[in-house]
Amino acid sequence: MIQLNAEDVIRGLKRLKSLAKQDILISSLAPNPDLWMKMATARKQKYETLMSLVEKHGVPGACEIALEQYATLPVANGDSAQTDTDPHAKGEEQALEVFFKTIGVDGRALKDARARRKGVGGVQ
Repeated sequence: MIQLNAEDVIRGLKRLKSLAKQDILISSLAPNPDLWMKMATARKQKYETLMSLVEKHGVPGACEIALEQYATLPVANGDSAQTDTDPHAKGEEQALEVFFKTIGVDGRALKDARARRKGVGGVQ
């Protein structure tokens, strides 16, 4: 059960958004700058979306919507170095997983959402 209030969650999401912004700024120094920037930009955008969802629907409602969004993301078959993974989708996945950990989503709920995801190329 989620016990955090909306203001605390939004404060945390703002901090996470700030970290993603910093990653965007230093992306040119990364081994793969384009990939790093796309992933950081996707995280920043997802944190903004999550803040809006929390403001509009509260923490439990935002969590339910975020779980549905998570379930629609493609799976990269567990290989984080896989090159055919969409960097935008990977960044969104990272942001959603951090959000779920931050608000204390039950591991079973996340596992269920993950099980509904489709693998890259439609392979599950």
